[in-house]
Amino acid sequence: MSVLIMRHGEAQAGTPDPSRELSEYGREEARRIGRWLAHQLPAERRARLTLVVSPFTRAQQTAQEISSALELSGEQQTTLEIITPDDPLTPVLDWLQTHVPPTSEGREPRDWLIISHNPLVSNLASALVDGPGSTQLAFATASLAWLDADVWAAGLADLHQFVCPAELA
Repeated sequence: MSVLIMRHGEAQAGTPDPSRELSEYGREEARRIGRWLAHQLPAERRARLTLVVSPFTRAQQTAQEISSALELSGEQQTTLEIITPDDPLTPVLDWLQTHVPPTSEGREPRDWLIISHNPLVSNLASALVDGPGSTQLAFATASLAWLDADVWAAGLADLHQFVCPAELA
C-alpha cells in the first residue's frame, strides 16, 4: 500500500490565498505528473486510488488535472480540511492512522494521493520517512513523494520515489 504526497502546481499570485488559481505552467506541471503516474500505476491500482485534496483552489485544480490523466471517477476524490498550508502535522498523522489501514488488516489494498501545500507536504513526508524533527524533503511545485509502509506512523515509511515535473520534461 502506498501513500503519495504531492504539492500543488505553480499558482498565480493574489489574494485571498485560498482562492489562488494555478498558472498555466502549474497546470502543465500537474499534467506532467499525471501522465507519469498513468505509466507507473496499472489500471487496477488506479481503480483503487483515492485522492485526498486540500480545499484551496490551486490544490483542487491540481487534483482535476491528475484525475483527468488517470481517468479517475469523482468518487475517488475527497476534500480534507486539515491539509491546508499551515495546518499542524499531528492531526494529519492521526487521520492517516485512522483512514489508511495497516497492510496486516487484510483489507483490499488501496493507494492514496494527498495533494496539499508546503510546508505541510514537506513536513508530512519527512516525518513519515525519518520521524519527527527530521530534515525536510524539498518539494518544488507539483513534486511528488511516493511512500510505502505497512503502518502509517512517523518514521515507518520508505521513500520509494521522489519526482519533480522538471525531471519529466
